[in-house]
Amino acid sequence: MAPVRVLLLMASITCGPLCAQPAAPWDDPWASSPMLRELADRITFQLTFDGDSVLPVMAAGGWQPKLMGTPQFADGLIGRALVAGEGSGKIIYPRGSNASMAGRGAVAMWVCPVQWTRQNGGNTTFLTATNGAFYLQRQGPAHNEQGVVTRYEGVQFLIRGEITGNQTLMVGTDKWPNGRWRLLVANWSLPTMSFSLDGGEFQTTGVDAVPEDGYFGDLTVGASGGETTLIDEITIFKRPLTRAEVSAIYDTFKPLATEVEQ
Repeated sequence: MAPVRVLLLMASITCGPLCAQPAAPWDDPWASSPMLRELADRITFQLTFDGDSVLPVMAAGGWQPKLMGTPQFADGLIGRALVAGEGSGKIIYPRGSNASMAGRGAVAMWVCPVQWTRQNGGNTTFLTATNGAFYLQRQGPAHNEQGVVTRYEGVQFLIRGEITGNQTLMVGTDKWPNGRWRLLVANWSLPTMSFSLDGGEFQTTGVDAVPEDGYFGDLTVGASGGETTLIDEITIFKRPLTRAEVSAIYDTFKPLATEVEQ
């Protein structure tokens, strides 16, 4: 089944993020270079949050979301962004052909710390499977009374469970300033998984076994707890991305970003 673009007309009355229409075309700025135009044909699922909408602008599978709490929005990398963290809602989407987690794929997203504490902070989930077997999240730091680190701060890409074993790729974030956008890209071609920050080289590791596709459950975007973080331009692909492709995404989108006022 070919991917569908979800472009709903604005309702005559305000009815929240399930009715709002994304304000910008789905393929802008994906049409800005030959590499990104070709890569856009590999997109299976995309969220921009423009118009304060949680509707996907591209969905190869089911697109109707389920709201858990009330999503919050703020100015984003481009247009609007989802607010993740304490007091925000999260959204569940059908996964299916939107993200074949047991096969091959990739997800790219932009995140911006807003209120990340450096001594003791909670975890904030960006994207996860409903059964917790797949995670992209910020792990908050923890220190004991003597100031010794008991949990390191970082952004994690996790695949874990009885079938796969537990594997984590992590980038330390103790030097990340609040208010600056960063590009996260997670690749999987199980049993191999890899992770890139800001268009850089991939870290790579592997899981113990390849599960059936239904093992991962549906997609959950955002978090209702943890440190406040903005999430924007979530894009899932039908295959892993190359270093050249993630560099092209970073080089294209980063000049469009603005610093978030604190």
